Formats: sequence, structure tokens, C-alpha cells
Amino acid sequence: MSEQAYTYTKVNTAEISLPAGVTVQVKAKSNSKLTQKVTLKSKDGSVDTVFSGTGEKNAQLGETTITTGESFLLHAVFEFAGDDGVFQPSKLNSGGPYEIGRYNMLVVVAENGDDSDYNDTILEFSWNTK
Repeated sequence: MSEQAYTYTKVNTAEISLPAGVTVQVKAKSNSKLTQKVTLKSKDGSVDTVFSGTGEKNAQLGETTITTGESFLLHAVFEFAGDDGVFQPSKLNSGGPYEIGRYNMLVVVAENGDDSDYNDTILEFSWNTK
């Protein structure tokens, strides 16, 4: 099933396609003192989620579960706010899907420009195949 999943990133937006008929765990984490924000929206309107916060050492910003239908596409917008509180676009990178037995994972990571480690925001999608 992982061949049906992909991610495409452009500037601070990721298009994420997930396989049909699976339950997907979504987790957002932070490794930054600056406020990070990820907004998830699906084309069909079934997902409209915002993860936001700060923290180091993979601090949990939030998690949710998505059950996909026939065709499932998400858009994730990544932003960060400096000391002035104004949100700006993050830079993105992605990986996966990775298939380990029945376990599948797809990751989108964001950099806010204070270094170049691409771990300021981490958005993980994971699911099991039958």
C-alpha cells in the first residue's frame, strides 16, 4: 500500500497522499524555542487540524488519527513565529514512505532558519498494512 503514498513539498506547503482504507496516526513534534505551527487540511474537508507550540527534544505539539477513504489528499502548511509573533513560512524537506514489514511511515520536516538541521517541526504519518 505504501506505493500509493507520497509527499510533494513546495516552499512551506506539503501535499501528502495517503493510501486508501487505512487508519493513519499523525504526530507533530517541535525542536525549537520559536513557535511552530502546522495547519492540515483535506480537500474533502474531513480534516482541519492545527498543531502549534514550542519545545525542544521532540516536544509533542499534538496528534490525531485519520481514517482514509478511497483517495486521500492532505495539504500541510508549516510556519513559525519569531519574537515579534508574526508567522513566516518554514522551509521543508520530506522522506518516505518507508515500509518496515507492515509498518509504514512518511515524514515532513521543517526548518525555520536559525540553523540547518530540519527538525524545528516534525510531522509524522504512520499506518499498518494488512
